[in-house]
Amino acid sequence: MDVSPRALAGFVALARAQSPLLRELALQVRQTRLDSLRRRAQNLPQITANVAAVFSPTLGAYGYDQAVTNGGNYASLAQATQPLLNRPLLNNDYATLGTLGLSQRNSGRLSALDLRRTVTDQYLLAYAAQSQLGLSRALLTELRQQDQQLRKLVDAGIFKQTQYLSFYLSVRTQEVAVEQSQLSYRRELGTLRGLCGVLDTTLTAIEAPPLPTRRPLTGLRAPALRQYVLDSLRLGLERRAVNLTYRPRLSAVLDAGLQSSQYQLPALSRSLGLSGGLLLSFPIFDGRQRGLQLQRLDLSEEARRGYRDFVGRQRRQQYAQLLSLVAAADALLVRLRQQLRVAQALVRASRQQLANGDAAILDYLTLVTAYRTLQFSLVQAENDRLRSLYALDYLGE
Repeated sequence: MDVSPRALAGFVALARAQSPLLRELALQVRQTRLDSLRRRAQNLPQITANVAAVFSPTLGAYGYDQAVTNGGNYASLAQATQPLLNRPLLNNDYATLGTLGLSQRNSGRLSALDLRRTVTDQYLLAYAAQSQLGLSRALLTELRQQDQQLRKLVDAGIFKQTQYLSFYLSVRTQEVAVEQSQLSYRRELGTLRGLCGVLDTTLTAIEAPPLPTRRPLTGLRAPALRQYVLDSLRLGLERRAVNLTYRPRLSAVLDAGLQSSQYQLPALSRSLGLSGGLLLSFPIFDGRQRGLQLQRLDLSEEARRGYRDFVGRQRRQQYAQLLSLVAAADALLVRLRQQLRVAQALVRASRQQLANGDAAILDYLTLVTAYRTLQFSLVQAENDRLRSLYALDYLGE
């Protein structure tokens, strides 16, 4: 995309639309649907064509039985095989594929949530850099206006030239700070656009991020925990599949075509026919593989429970910590806004006194520096609060 969006929702939507990972996960869901159709086709009659021409000679006193010795087997058959009484195995395979599809969809939700979190965090960093740039520019504009007044006061002899040089140096320093803030904003905005696949390189403004809704902590319905629920279903189906493979299997077999021990045309023409029957197969001994497979699934289930419990505790701890961080940020913002109002009043009064020659230039610069530091601290505190609120929103997803 060549044009960059301005709002957070636009960046998130663009990142999702251009994410190759989300596209791959969507394609995997479609592949699983095709696998389900393929499994259904496997349960239909399977028809194969076999053509054979085998000659069996006699070597001295050795050879096959008279029925085939010095003769052969010439065949062209079509054979059909149909599994019978395999509904439990078929249902288990369908359930396994269905669970795989649910797991793939959940992975898509989890990946989309991670992508939204990454884009949002970068958006907040870019917006904070933009706010810092705005504050730096506003301060530079104010200092330049004040610089013109001070030059007149210096020319009038109210202030000495050496006192003005300190203010002049502060203006030059603030110009450098504006350039650094602009570079920082360009870097953060470029990183944001890179995450979303935007080719735009112009330095444009972005909108203020909206306040997220604060939702309660989600339990097993959360994508991060739902995956372990689906893993439990998958392991149960794998256990059932192991047990089903050791049941007897019954199939109907039918073939029709030509089969003869002679290759002459009269004999071949009289050798057309068909045959059919049932094929029953069942395992007798497999070297105790069944027990080993079930033990392996038990170990996988134990590992799954460990991950599920750990992630659940981790999410509860993160939610509680974020709540405390939001409360601390709210209290800090209240104090910063109070201090900013006081600092703004002091700067305004000092500016008036400076215009009349009643205040020292260094005192004015000290107040301006303190006011600027409070402004930057306020921007940082607001950004930290937004990051915590969005993190809470993700945990409630």
